[in-house]
Amino acid sequence: MGNAQIDRVGRVRPGLGFILVLVSLLSSPQSFAAPADIGGLTVTLPDAASGWRKAGKGNLFMLQKEFLETEDDKRGNALIQITKPLAAARNSLQAGMKTFVATLPDMAKEDILIKHYGVSVNGYDIRAEERCCVQQKNVSISQIVVGIAGDKRQAFLQLVLLNVSGDRSSGAEADFAALVRSVKLDPSDKDFDLVPTSGDGGLDGVFTHLDTGIRPNVFGGMDFYSDSTITIFDPKGLFSTELPKGGRSITEHCKETPTDCGLYKLVGGGFFSSAGSIETRSVTSAYGTIETETKTFSKKGEDLVIAEADYRAVPPFDESTTLDGEWVSTFASSGMTATSSGSVASSHTLRLHRNGTFERTGWSGASTTNEVGGSKSGVTTSSNRPGASGRYKLSGYRLDLTDASGKTETMSIFEPDKGSDGLLVINGNNYLKDDGK
Repeated sequence: MGNAQIDRVGRVRPGLGFILVLVSLLSSPQSFAAPADIGGLTVTLPDAASGWRKAGKGNLFMLQKEFLETEDDKRGNALIQITKPLAAARNSLQAGMKTFVATLPDMAKEDILIKHYGVSVNGYDIRAEERCCVQQKNVSISQIVVGIAGDKRQAFLQLVLLNVSGDRSSGAEADFAALVRSVKLDPSDKDFDLVPTSGDGGLDGVFTHLDTGIRPNVFGGMDFYSDSTITIFDPKGLFSTELPKGGRSITEHCKETPTDCGLYKLVGGGFFSSAGSIETRSVTSAYGTIETETKTFSKKGEDLVIAEADYRAVPPFDESTTLDGEWVSTFASSGMTATSSGSVASSHTLRLHRNGTFERTGWSGASTTNEVGGSKSGVTTSSNRPGASGRYKLSGYRLDLTDASGKTETMSIFEPDKGSDGLLVINGNNYLKDDGK
């Protein structure tokens, strides 16, 4: 970086210290057009209005975005670097990743926090690795590196964040992920999209599966969970693990939120028998990594059995449906470490009436304690959600709540238990019916 060079075998050699290079780049940022050709690599850049500017010259294409200091955040910077395509065999991608990560020597010593492996929509191998955090001269540095490899060429991209966290970090990472999804190693490559191919599809409907287990929480403890997961199968070959919100179609939902989605096809079977397995090609990261899985498959009436787990068909609500009762969604999590403890809890209540009216209320609270050097400190907070009332409408897998001011909120909804409204899943949250006992 900075004085970094690419040698004849395509390795990136680090030059001057990263911080000094970045300071020099910030002195003369330039605006840029959205499309870019980088030595034969095609990418779609963030819109200039988003604050990204072209910076620097040489073998690495660079974009920079500056964040000003506020009451809550230090002055920070984000840097995107993209290599020109390098001549290399597909099986050398992992070695190339290690070399590119090492352009920040201190970061190469850090463990990988998150990693994604898979293929792109154009059939290239793709790897993404995230590392955090190195401290240099009171600057916190994190790094995301992505490598993309075809049979003969590779390209590497990285996002480096300096004193950038929270919403700022999320925004920069989303811009970087969109840029990665747009990468084309060859002019004939297609844009990122989930497009079914011949042989995909074969199912139609919404299915639910009860998933239970124990998972760690942020306080160092363990939480029991019981979730009614959802899978929507489109007959043409798309699937989603979330119900589209706001009345969107599954195609629109998958364009906006590809990590909820993927493609599927039924495998096996013949003229006298049904398929014996289902192949899913899931988008497993915002960078466009796609992983393929094949599981056993069979039908049981209207329901499905996938990998020996039951997936029950979920019928939609008729447009004239009304419900009557009170449903409550609760959440609680707690845990402790040697020097701290914490807990969080919340409850939301939704009342629906046969006449089409509703009321809802809620509250949340949290507490934390810390012990440092024999001194204890703690914080406890709680709040009530303002009550709301108005009219509701059920249709398909959609719940519209219109309050007294006329504002409508649209949520996804389904009944996981056939013929029973004892449990409603609203926007992915379990609402149990209070029978008053």
